[in-house]
Amino acid sequence: MPRFLQHLASVALLAGAGLLMGGCDPEGRKNCVWVLEAEPGMMEKVDPGMIPVCARNRQTMKEDCRLQTSLEYAKGAYGKKFRYADLAIESPGLPRTIKSIKFCDGN
Repeated sequence: MPRFLQHLASVALLAGAGLLMGGCDPEGRKNCVWVLEAEPGMMEKVDPGMIPVCARNRQTMKEDCRLQTSLEYAKGAYGKKFRYADLAIESPGLPRTIKSIKFCDGN
């Protein structure tokens, strides 16, 4: 096998291994590490009767603060971990209203 093809094959192998090891979820959206936290500094950006919240992943330092929910729902979600992929959104506009979250503890 020519040296060029050996080099090309090893580069392709390393690239393939990198994809398998890194997966297709660089932001950790499928990991059970997300939490919902109130974001009081954004009160002027939410609908009446709602509070602004952020979904945060402290491992990857990713967050989504374009969310709103009721105070009661936020209190019930406090401290519970979930997968961002299990976050159901009710409204497509901004801010996005949380419809439900399937928490990792089953509740």
